[in-house]
Amino acid sequence: MDEDAFKIRRAVSRDVDELERIMELAKQTSERSEWFVADDRGWIERHIEDQGFTMTAETRDGELAGFFIVDFPDEGEKNLGHELKFEPERLRLTAHMDSAAVKPQYRGHHLQGRLLEAAERELCSYPFEYLFCTVHPENHASLHTMLKDGYVVIATKEKYHGYIRHILYKKKEKGDGTRPNILVSACLMGVHCRYNEKGVMDEKVMRLMDRANLIPVCPELFGGLSTPREPAERRENRVKTINGRDVTEAYEKGARETLALAQIYSCRCAVLKERSPSCGSGMIYDGTHSGKLTEGDGVTAELLKKEGILVVGESEV
Repeated sequence: MDEDAFKIRRAVSRDVDELERIMELAKQTSERSEWFVADDRGWIERHIEDQGFTMTAETRDGELAGFFIVDFPDEGEKNLGHELKFEPERLRLTAHMDSAAVKPQYRGHHLQGRLLEAAERELCSYPFEYLFCTVHPENHASLHTMLKDGYVVIATKEKYHGYIRHILYKKKEKGDGTRPNILVSACLMGVHCRYNEKGVMDEKVMRLMDRANLIPVCPELFGGLSTPREPAERRENRVKTINGRDVTEAYEKGARETLALAQIYSCRCAVLKERSPSCGSGMIYDGTHSGKLTEGDGVTAELLKKEGILVVGESEV
């Protein structure tokens, strides 16, 4: 079935019964039960008009094949903007890309990605600027869809019903797309994703926003590490925490994911956090956890350089 076989439209009240059936079917057929948590009928009804909206994919025969729900949260504790320490003004401009499901017989047609794109276009008529979503770390298809669309993992923790979730963030895009794209360590843009759960709004980096599109990345989170986490340092080709735990595999995975984003966005330059075991360029901590520096690159910086991407630290901007 080709892409033209589906019509993407906004849901209306008469769709509620079918949306409820699709949601229940998604729960029953999910590869892992914790990947998809179904909401009740009241939730669906509220997200037709009042508390958000829902985009649907419809076949030529008028059958609903899937949906994508967008939630407009209030400023309470469930607002994912709290993950980035948002003030009330930003919390009011936050939207949740909340829930998506596709009937089993229509999977494989990239409907989740198409519904996501349609939902973001629909959001252009709303004032919301900050977009968040949650995805189970092992739900690779959904995670790939969100990362490909520019969402960045900012934390991994237990969320709804105690299930582990990646929390992803994206600022609604503006502009004409003519400016260059530059990878930037998310912690330099104020995201609290460092090992000590801190981030800094670096003035030099933020001034780049006048001339380029900044793509925030955090290789450690991409690799599946949590925030906060044990401090780690690189020595030769291994990365170990202060307590001796080997986290090299996570750092290498994060580096590959960061490179994938660089390739998707055609980034030829990256501004990365200095001295980091993943992002450091030229000088990094020596692996003894004594505060001493040595010549070398972090795992991500090394991979990006091998692929011909210019890497600089925040002091070199």
